[in-house]
Order: sequence, then structure tokens, then C-alpha cells
Amino acid sequence: MEEDKKLESRNRLKTAGLIIVCGLIGVVAVALGFVLADALILYAMESSGGQPMLYVMERAEPGESAVAPLTGQDFADHPALDAVIRGEERNPSAWEWGYRDQRVIGGAQVSYAESKALHDTYGPRGERGLYPLMEYEGAYYVVLTTWP
Repeated sequence: MEEDKKLESRNRLKTAGLIIVCGLIGVVAVALGFVLADALILYAMESSGGQPMLYVMERAEPGESAVAPLTGQDFADHPALDAVIRGEERNPSAWEWGYRDQRVIGGAQVSYAESKALHDTYGPRGERGLYPLMEYEGAYYVVLTTWP
């Protein structure tokens, strides 16, 4: 009888240990699955043939919008923004693009990381989702980013 109790006690410990090990293996497998899924989604987005775009629109007047001045540091942090506002990608259209006081001045392809950084920095704010205006050399700009 005493041997049966010892054997039963050992079997319970083995069973509990096996359950714990299986649980840990399951948790690790789920975590690896999430990592793999995230990597596959990012790979699919980047190899989809599309590329995020940055578009900059110029406004004639700031209206009631909040205005923030663009600095040299902003252009250093976002080279695509610099290329569109001050550089080779600047190509203003006519003064109509949905509104008579707004025009597209250019666009450039950006990486997914740069698109997110631009959206976080210059994207819509507040409950109403209004885009802030940036001012540079007396002109007012709105920055839009798109994902394919």
C-alpha cells in the first residue's frame, strides 16, 4: 500500500509537470505565431507593388486652423517633405483641388515607416480630425499620406 501511495504521488507530479510543460509550449507557439503573422503582413504590404505616398497641398489662407511653423529640423527629419516643399518634387498644380484656395504642390514616395512618422507628426488632430497647417516662408501647407 505504501508503494501504491508513492507511485500515485509520483504519477501526479509527472502529470502536473507534463501539463505545465505543454502549457508553456502552447504559449511559446502562440507567441511565435503572432510574430510570424506580423512579419508576413509587413512583407505582403511591402511587396504588394504599392508604395506609400506623401502629398503636400498649399493653402492660400490659414482660416481658423492652427498653424505651426516648419523648421530646418522638420525638413532634416523628413527628407520627402523637404523634397516636395523646397526641392525637386515641387510641382504646383492650379489653384483648384476640391477647394479654390488649395492646390497640390507635389508628392513623393516614402517608406511605410516614414509614412507613419509623417502621419503621426502632421496628421489629423482632435475629435474632429482636422489637419494642422504648417507655415513656411509665408505659405501654408497640409500634409497627406496614403497607403496602397
